Amino acid sequence: MTGFIRIILLLVLFYYLTRIITRYLVPFLFGSYVNRKMNDFQGRSGRQQKTHNRKKEGEVTVDYTPQEGNKNKDRGEYVEYEEIKD
Repeated sequence: MTGFIRIILLLVLFYYLTRIITRYLVPFLFGSYVNRKMNDFQGRSGRQQKTHNRKKEGEVTVDYTPQEGNKNKDRGEYVEYEEIKD
C-alpha cells in the first residue's frame, strides 16, 4: 500500500514539475531564440539598406532605360483588318 501511495505522489510531483518547467523555462528559452534570430535578420537587412541610397518619399528613379534603336525591329508588320459581322 505504501508503494502505491509513493508512486502516486511521485507522479503528481513529476506532473507539477513538468508544468512549472513548461510554463516558465520553455518560453524563456524560446523567446531568447526568437530575439536572437530577429536581431540577425535586422542586422542583415540593415546592411542591405545602407548599400542602397535613401531616396525622399515620392521621388522617382529609373534604373533601366531601354535602347531606342531596337524598338521597331522585332515588332513585325502592321496589318489593318475589318470586323465582319455574321
